[in-house]
Amino acid sequence: MPATWLATRLRRAKSDLRHGFSPTRLREHGSKLWLGVAKATLALTIFLALSCIDSFALLSPDPTTLSSGFLVIVGAYPGGSTGKCFQAITLGGFGLALGVLVYTILGFLAHAPTAQGFVFAAWVYLAALVRFGGPKYISFYLYGVLFSFNGIYRTITTGEFRRELLLADFIAYAWGIAIALGVNVLVFPTTAEEQLRGLLVTSLQHVATLAHLTCKTFARELDAEESEVRQVLAKSLRSDYLALDAQLDEMKYELAVSKYSLRHFREMIGAVQALQQALITSSSATDLIDSLDPNGISSRRLLSRAETARTFADFRHGIDLVIAEIIDVLVGPVAVEKSLEAGTHDPEKQATERTDEDGAAQAPAPFASDADEQEGNGRLGAALHTTPTPVATQEKMVTVAAKLKREVQQAEQRHRRIREDFVRERSESRRRGGSSPSTSRPATPSLRPVVSPRTSTSETARGRATTRESDDTVVPGEDADGQVPAVATTKPELAGPAHEDVVQIFRKAWDAFARSQQDALVSLIKDGSLQVDDVLLIEAGMPSIKEMYADRLPKAWTSSLVAQTQLARLRSRAESVSAPSVASESPSEETACSEALTRSYSLLFGLGQLTEGLYLLHDLATREQPKKLRLYLAHTLADKVHRFFRPKDTLNLQQALATLHGQPYTEPRKPFVHYIVRAERWAWSQRSTYAAKVAMAATVYAVFALAPVLQEQVFLKIGQVSALITVIVAVAPTLGGTLSTWLFQISGTGAGALLGFITLEVFKDTGGYRYNPYGLTAIGAIWFAWSSYKFLLHPAKYTQSLLYVVGYGGIVVQEYMHNDLPGVESQYDSPPLRFGYTIASLAISMGISAVFQLFFFRQPARHRLRLQLADTMFRLSAYNSLLQAFVNLVAPADEAPTPKPEALAKVHRELVKREIRIQADILALAPTFQFAKIEPKFQAPFKADSLLRIMRSQQIILDRLREARTAVGLHGFNATIHHDFANVLFPYRLHSQRLSRTLFYLSATSLMCKTQLARDVPSSKPTWSSFEHDALVLSRRLSNLPRGEEELKRPGFLRYWFYLVSLGSVSNELEEMEKYLGDLFGDPDESNPYIS
Repeated sequence: MPATWLATRLRRAKSDLRHGFSPTRLREHGSKLWLGVAKATLALTIFLALSCIDSFALLSPDPTTLSSGFLVIVGAYPGGSTGKCFQAITLGGFGLALGVLVYTILGFLAHAPTAQGFVFAAWVYLAALVRFGGPKYISFYLYGVLFSFNGIYRTITTGEFRRELLLADFIAYAWGIAIALGVNVLVFPTTAEEQLRGLLVTSLQHVATLAHLTCKTFARELDAEESEVRQVLAKSLRSDYLALDAQLDEMKYELAVSKYSLRHFREMIGAVQALQQALITSSSATDLIDSLDPNGISSRRLLSRAETARTFADFRHGIDLVIAEIIDVLVGPVAVEKSLEAGTHDPEKQATERTDEDGAAQAPAPFASDADEQEGNGRLGAALHTTPTPVATQEKMVTVAAKLKREVQQAEQRHRRIREDFVRERSESRRRGGSSPSTSRPATPSLRPVVSPRTSTSETARGRATTRESDDTVVPGEDADGQVPAVATTKPELAGPAHEDVVQIFRKAWDAFARSQQDALVSLIKDGSLQVDDVLLIEAGMPSIKEMYADRLPKAWTSSLVAQTQLARLRSRAESVSAPSVASESPSEETACSEALTRSYSLLFGLGQLTEGLYLLHDLATREQPKKLRLYLAHTLADKVHRFFRPKDTLNLQQALATLHGQPYTEPRKPFVHYIVRAERWAWSQRSTYAAKVAMAATVYAVFALAPVLQEQVFLKIGQVSALITVIVAVAPTLGGTLSTWLFQISGTGAGALLGFITLEVFKDTGGYRYNPYGLTAIGAIWFAWSSYKFLLHPAKYTQSLLYVVGYGGIVVQEYMHNDLPGVESQYDSPPLRFGYTIASLAISMGISAVFQLFFFRQPARHRLRLQLADTMFRLSAYNSLLQAFVNLVAPADEAPTPKPEALAKVHRELVKREIRIQADILALAPTFQFAKIEPKFQAPFKADSLLRIMRSQQIILDRLREARTAVGLHGFNATIHHDFANVLFPYRLHSQRLSRTLFYLSATSLMCKTQLARDVPSSKPTWSSFEHDALVLSRRLSNLPRGEEELKRPGFLRYWFYLVSLGSVSNELEEMEKYLGDLFGDPDESNPYIS
């Protein structure tokens, strides 16, 4: 068995090596990766070469400390962007400063080893708390802890605190920082701001691709290959979401010349993330429509008119026009603007120039070119897509992207002619009429959905005076005050004609498509094409037992079988005729088509959000601003200070809810025991237990240095001082994390030290040196290039790459210093013995970490994953309850007073904060899931598929709840929707809310307690089916009233349907959770198995 496993691993490594260095793969990595490898290699090689120069080495009071500079250089990211390097050096500098302080304290405590141990343990605990915050704090952690431990080591070797040795250790770290910073800034610097622009372009290309594929799915033009690409892209879209945030975080630390401030970049990232969320909504809507109507009847009905099909095509092409315009602004000038200014066009030539200059800005670029960025972000969106994309699928992505590019270029030629005619027409009209640009040019697109600047006050039938924004009274493509276009709000000289034309074409296309879709839907509702009986089921009894369990009955069971029994035939014909029939035996094709058509409102809403997001992003990107020298770090600190002194909310959440319910609120008095309980709960949190384990492991390691017997026989003899990094890195928050770290440490330290040992033996006694420095540096450069390549290509292997460098540099520099450097020459271990001591130190450190990971506060990744899933489910449940309370407040069914705006705003802000927190929790499931997969499976198999389905369900539930909150808005629905829909159907809302709360609670407690969910959980499908049925009935009745059609075409009606569909999807996902939990925990009729 071991031989088979080893042979398999070797074959896989050989295949990966061949694939990784194939010419195609090398080209795919791009110049950015190779530039980063070259810079990191240069920094490490310079440091190694300088360390071998006598005059440089003797600048330090103790030249042997220079070996620690390799760790400093790797931790400073010399091959990254200037922002990433500045971030690492800034945070590492704080850690180093604190490490110097702790070093000094430990030095003054040289006479009290026990006190040294306590101080060092406390410092490691605090540093580990910071390290738990994320990967960006790794330099703070390593610099601070490793430097401070030298305070113990120096007092052991010298017996006292000596300032010159503190200076020697600090000089080694300072040289490492200086060399890393110098290479990063002086050698072909790349800014994080530039990389952020590139990520924005990549994200927009992904948005364009998914938007095209979503539209083609709705139009039934998608082939199998494109369908596969759409599914993969929809699942991995959130990797762009997190990559943008991470890149912005790096940019905060750099100094750059740019026309965009930090606030502008935040707004653009927010707009891109809104686009991604809108596409997730649209993609989910098309999936739901496809599942309900696989034959595409609903799509054919909605796109049957020639005008509708044309406007749909124009809308699709308009997406590319606007995105291309934004990309052109981000990456540089474009050929289209020059052509428009010249007034002449060559469509074929212009398409070619545009492709060459922009990197195919008009269409999504091949996905392979973004491979290094996807790897660089560690596929952080793995909560929805945890497995690497297969090579075959990547090739399909490239093929589909090229196909879409050709389609867009062909459409671009047609639209370019339209744009030329439009520009020529407008220029002629201006010359003839002499009109000013402010009255003749199109309006700048609004940054919000098409709304009226006015507010309308209406008295509803329930006697409640409400003041609402009149965004629900505007038909798409029409201003609230009639058919008069809005007055432009942007100065004409601030926007070029190309920008105006592109936005206007897109705006016209969207307005025409939205209007045609609403006309088609209203027509289908009015003429009876949607197969619904004109009977409100809310006035009937509860659904029958047969309907409640329709999805659980055997397929062979039908009412016809019941009718064939003798007892059934005893009923009179009159009884059977008079018996109410609430639903048909099985949903017909027309019924399924009707449900699919109602889901089209969700697609329309999602595409509307996409349109508004593009308006906003285009306005932000094309806004004319002068280029300035911007110190982003100063802006970040200023914002933090401003937020600190900003007035706090006068209402907390409980007080806001009490105010909205008209109840008095008294702040409860918290006893002292309450704070003790909170402190205890925090002490047992994952962050605190992780830091405590690291501190205890580091303390045991310190015992080897402080205990007299272990100090002489082990610590000093084998040079164990360099193995502290193994202890503090190997102790991970989960057991799975430690297992993977062990593999990286063994391979990193072992391979680095082995190569160093071999290199020393090869260049021993050559060229007049005991160990030839030229050979050591040459081999070191090759090795550093390999380790840098591994790290930049796979950032998750940071520990392995770091130990590659430290293992080689440590043994080589130490041997050279003790054998060739004048004034330092002394008796030192031979390379084979030094290599053996290094492996022994590694084994001891791994043993220490193993003891604390396996026997102290053991935290298996499986156990942690289940607790995280349960915690996320409880958070979703709390969010759902708060959202229901908010909806009942903004859309009540009784004569309630108008809610206070500040209290409503507080609840709304709280909902948004919880969305962000839950989204972060869901994305944090991905690394835990990966660690859980590699843990040993002694007790029960790891059911990865079931857990992954639960994770995806939680993400879908959050998306649907967020969409419901967006649909309701801050002011609820307009007066017509409140009076004619929300009030009438209010009992449905109460019943569905009760069922959803129950399902949330059952799912969360099942995950928390590792128990099976009851087989027959309450089903809300009949309730939602009746809910939507009655809403359709009311819609048809409204369409027959005067101005009824106009009411059905207004955004308020669209938002109401979107709200219904979103919450209905939440209930469906909760019921699907029953099946997933059954797969995970087993059948409730059997014994209770568990997965961890």
